[in-house]
Amino acid sequence: MPKSDRENWIIYGAYGYTGKLVVEEALAKGKRPILAGGNESKLKPFSDGLGLSYRVFKVQDAADHLEGIGTMINCAGPFDATSEYMMDACIKTGVNYFDISGEIGVFRSAYARTDAAKKAGVILCPGVGFDIVPTDCLASLLKRELPDATHLELAFDFGTLPSMGTTRTGIQAIGDGSFRRENDQIKEVGLGYNIHKIQFAAGPKWSVCVPWADVFTTQVSVGIPNVIVYGAMPWIMCFSMKLMNPFKKLLARPGGQKFLIAAAGKVLSDGPDAKARANAPTGFWGRAKSPDGRQCTATITGPSVYALTADLSTAVALLSETWEKDGGYFTASMLGGTDFLTGRDGYNVVVSPAT
Repeated sequence: MPKSDRENWIIYGAYGYTGKLVVEEALAKGKRPILAGGNESKLKPFSDGLGLSYRVFKVQDAADHLEGIGTMINCAGPFDATSEYMMDACIKTGVNYFDISGEIGVFRSAYARTDAAKKAGVILCPGVGFDIVPTDCLASLLKRELPDATHLELAFDFGTLPSMGTTRTGIQAIGDGSFRRENDQIKEVGLGYNIHKIQFAAGPKWSVCVPWADVFTTQVSVGIPNVIVYGAMPWIMCFSMKLMNPFKKLLARPGGQKFLIAAAGKVLSDGPDAKARANAPTGFWGRAKSPDGRQCTATITGPSVYALTADLSTAVALLSETWEKDGGYFTASMLGGTDFLTGRDGYNVVVSPAT
């Protein structure tokens, strides 16, 4: 792919809450992306206001609308409904693919396309925002510090309420429960599994097992066979998740989904405003253990969840412009290296020596 093509970006789902932040960050980094989405009435005024070109198309027709494009950032969720169409279109047209997904199924689908992506010479790298760049980098840092680690724990703290889009994606997955990886096998565990406090850099937080994509991706990026991921939440929310277990299949039905989304809409907005984003840092924690009892921990603190997603999604996409190696499936740490976040403005990375 000529370098000139690599530098041409398209951002799909550009008019969504997070999509707008990604567009603004791309502009701040000197890009002039083409904006895209399926709703022209939302896309046109946003694009016109920024003086940017736009393309209107459904995800199923993406391959017909990527002429002259080198890099796509897909911000349109739920990603299990959009990513496969987009990845296939990018492979067909020679476009590097990035998204801000956190759904395990999306990463599995991307990894299954490794050979096709290599043949096409394109990068497939889902999860280039809050999901899952910091936790992926933590896993890589801990693996470097403790190379023979067999057990890995990761945790994150949003620091703020999620947007409705993020919440809707979580609600849609409620029927699947949660997951951990044991001896390289992903296993389902109940909602509200293993509630306990985790020592983030900002202090201890109640946390609970969540179906974060690192449960799958760390098998590829660092090869640690036993992995569990926790999300920090108020204790009452952790306990409420446990109480949902007998009803999770019912809540996964259309009526249950409608009820949960309506309930969430009463307390959540489209997303936090600029003031809230500026005053709600995120936190990440990880611990690796080896068979002989040694262990090490690491923490990362960063900007608010949505500012972080805008920053990192564009930063990872920029890596593709100078990538000279083979295509295929990647995580952020595989593209940017173990120290991708170390020393980056706005991020504080602390790794404790193995003991």
